[in-house]
Amino acid sequence: MVNLFRLLGLPNPSTTPKAISLGTRGEAEPGPKAGNRFHDLGESRWSERTERLTDRPSRRVIYLEPDRMHRLQLEGIEGNLSMGDMVIVDLNQLNHMPSQQSVCSRRVQDLGERSGLPVFALNEDDSLLMVAGAMMRVDTHKHRLGAASHDRAFDN
Repeated sequence: MVNLFRLLGLPNPSTTPKAISLGTRGEAEPGPKAGNRFHDLGESRWSERTERLTDRPSRRVIYLEPDRMHRLQLEGIEGNLSMGDMVIVDLNQLNHMPSQQSVCSRRVQDLGERSGLPVFALNEDDSLLMVAGAMMRVDTHKHRLGAASHDRAFDN
């Protein structure tokens, strides 16, 4: 039988003292009381433990929209893509300007070609584009994103 508390990294309450103090009648203060068998996960010791056990993220998701002049600022994005960051470009605000939306879409396609990375449309009208970063796996059959496998960068 799996010990749920050990699986979650929590102390087992069955090994703590069995003395349970019953509060007086009329207590209105919620939360854990001294002597009960519950763990207050709001205590700082639990968040500190979680921070120690959790790896810091090494990749980012960069969200881009056209500026006020309806241009995409793509300078420096190639470096981010080479480090494994994902870029999502939202062209929805240009729906009333199909020619400018097409120009911005072509710029994203050019960025993908220069970086050697495919560009994916995330919606039917191609206004939400995604460029997966280097060493990121994109399963086009199951439509899943994930960490790169060591032997190949993309599953097609």
